[in-house]
Amino acid sequence: MKIPAIQIENLTKRYGEGDTAVDALKGVDMTIWPGEVVGLVGPSGSGKSTLLKCLGAVIEPTSGKMQLGGQTIFDGAWKIDDLRTLRRDRIGFVFQAPYLIPFLDVTDNIALLPMLAGVSNAQARIRARELLDALDVGHRAQAQVSELSGGEQQRVSIARALANHPPIILADEPTAPLDSERALTVVRILNQMAQQYQTAIVVVTHDEKIIPTFKRIYHIRDGRTYEEAGEGRDA
Repeated sequence: MKIPAIQIENLTKRYGEGDTAVDALKGVDMTIWPGEVVGLVGPSGSGKSTLLKCLGAVIEPTSGKMQLGGQTIFDGAWKIDDLRTLRRDRIGFVFQAPYLIPFLDVTDNIALLPMLAGVSNAQARIRARELLDALDVGHRAQAQVSELSGGEQQRVSIARALANHPPIILADEPTAPLDSERALTVVRILNQMAQQYQTAIVVVTHDEKIIPTFKRIYHIRDGRTYEEAGEGRDA
């Protein structure tokens, strides 16, 4: 039986109390399977960032249930003692800005995360080179971050997100700073990586260029999600 990579049931998040309370999430339901890339779209203030932060165990939901790979991580309260290790080992993050470490070269930027998880330097660097080759930036392995184009930096940030073999990647506006061609290249890479590693990828986006590429889309409005089938066009 196939197990969802992400299963969310009736998730809520309230900021503040009393008359000033704001319900950012009002009962979100979501199911995402291994190997698929799903879009999360909605207007500013709709709850997209809050949902992503809850999924990434960055902020604590108010109520509801979250499961990752069949394991309950939240059910009214956190069911995982070490959220830092959860984020490091099971969730990859890709942001609008690459946030690469400027004083490390490309390979070291990627190898650092596995090394923090206890992988040897040699094995971490092998993993980094494999990912760079898969993302067609192997020739930039020894380059400094400042020497990379915007598109190359985003590819490196994707490689870093995949470094610990996470079953889930959360991507927050990953194509926002890129032109159409580079944006579609990033989407194509995300789809390839999802299939190759059976990683579930959630992409929060306003980018009209890439929305037609998703096969499934969750719209979020007023703190609630509405699923629809996407067009699934090739990037």
